[in-house]
Amino acid sequence: MADIPNTRMFNFVDTPAVIKYGPGGDGDVPLDPQVGSVIDITGFRKINVRIGTTKAKSYTVFIGKISGATLSQELNQPIDNLTHTFEVTGPQLSLLLRGGPPNTHEKVQLWVYLRS
Repeated sequence: MADIPNTRMFNFVDTPAVIKYGPGGDGDVPLDPQVGSVIDITGFRKINVRIGTTKAKSYTVFIGKISGATLSQELNQPIDNLTHTFEVTGPQLSLLLRGGPPNTHEKVQLWVYLRS
């Protein structure tokens, strides 16, 4: 019998995410409004990220132990209209847009797809 993949999609295409940039131009992506910007990715093996048009210059994926005491891996990528794939190397995920206009907000189309 074939293994049925476990998947989860965070879809901000039809309803874009509101990103609030702080004084340094960084903005957390609120992946799950019920939980916040840090999500549990236990049980998944791959992460796919695609970010649409934004004023941010790059983004960072944090994978590892993020909530409470933090020890996570930081993976930086440019905003380049491509889908990027990452290996899951820890139990939690957070996504941060970088280089946006300080102290502003914008709506950004993006999606994050998790699969086992």
